[in-house]
Amino acid sequence: MKYIRKAWLFFVFLLFYLKEMVKANVQLTRDILSPKMRIHPGIVKVHINAKNGRQTLALFNLVTMTPGSLCLDVSDDHSCLYIHGLYVKSRDEFEKEIIDGIEKKMLEVFE
Repeated sequence: MKYIRKAWLFFVFLLFYLKEMVKANVQLTRDILSPKMRIHPGIVKVHINAKNGRQTLALFNLVTMTPGSLCLDVSDDHSCLYIHGLYVKSRDEFEKEIIDGIEKKMLEVFE
């Protein structure tokens, strides 16, 4: 029963991540094709809840693969990621999107 639950959580995560990828691609394409740039670039220190190196690496790669964001570094104690984002209107909102979005869903699968 445990494996069925994990498989279901992984499937839900894949759908969530696919939706996020499409949303990011549409937003980036819109900005590339429009004469007015709507980007607000910034580097944000995001405090993460990942408990081990595998979870940190997975989150690092998932964020980097999303268009418009790029992980730059991991803190020495592995509690923070430094992320460059193209759409950082508010550092708190950007951090909340990462924590409550990708990281939360990813941790459900990897716990």
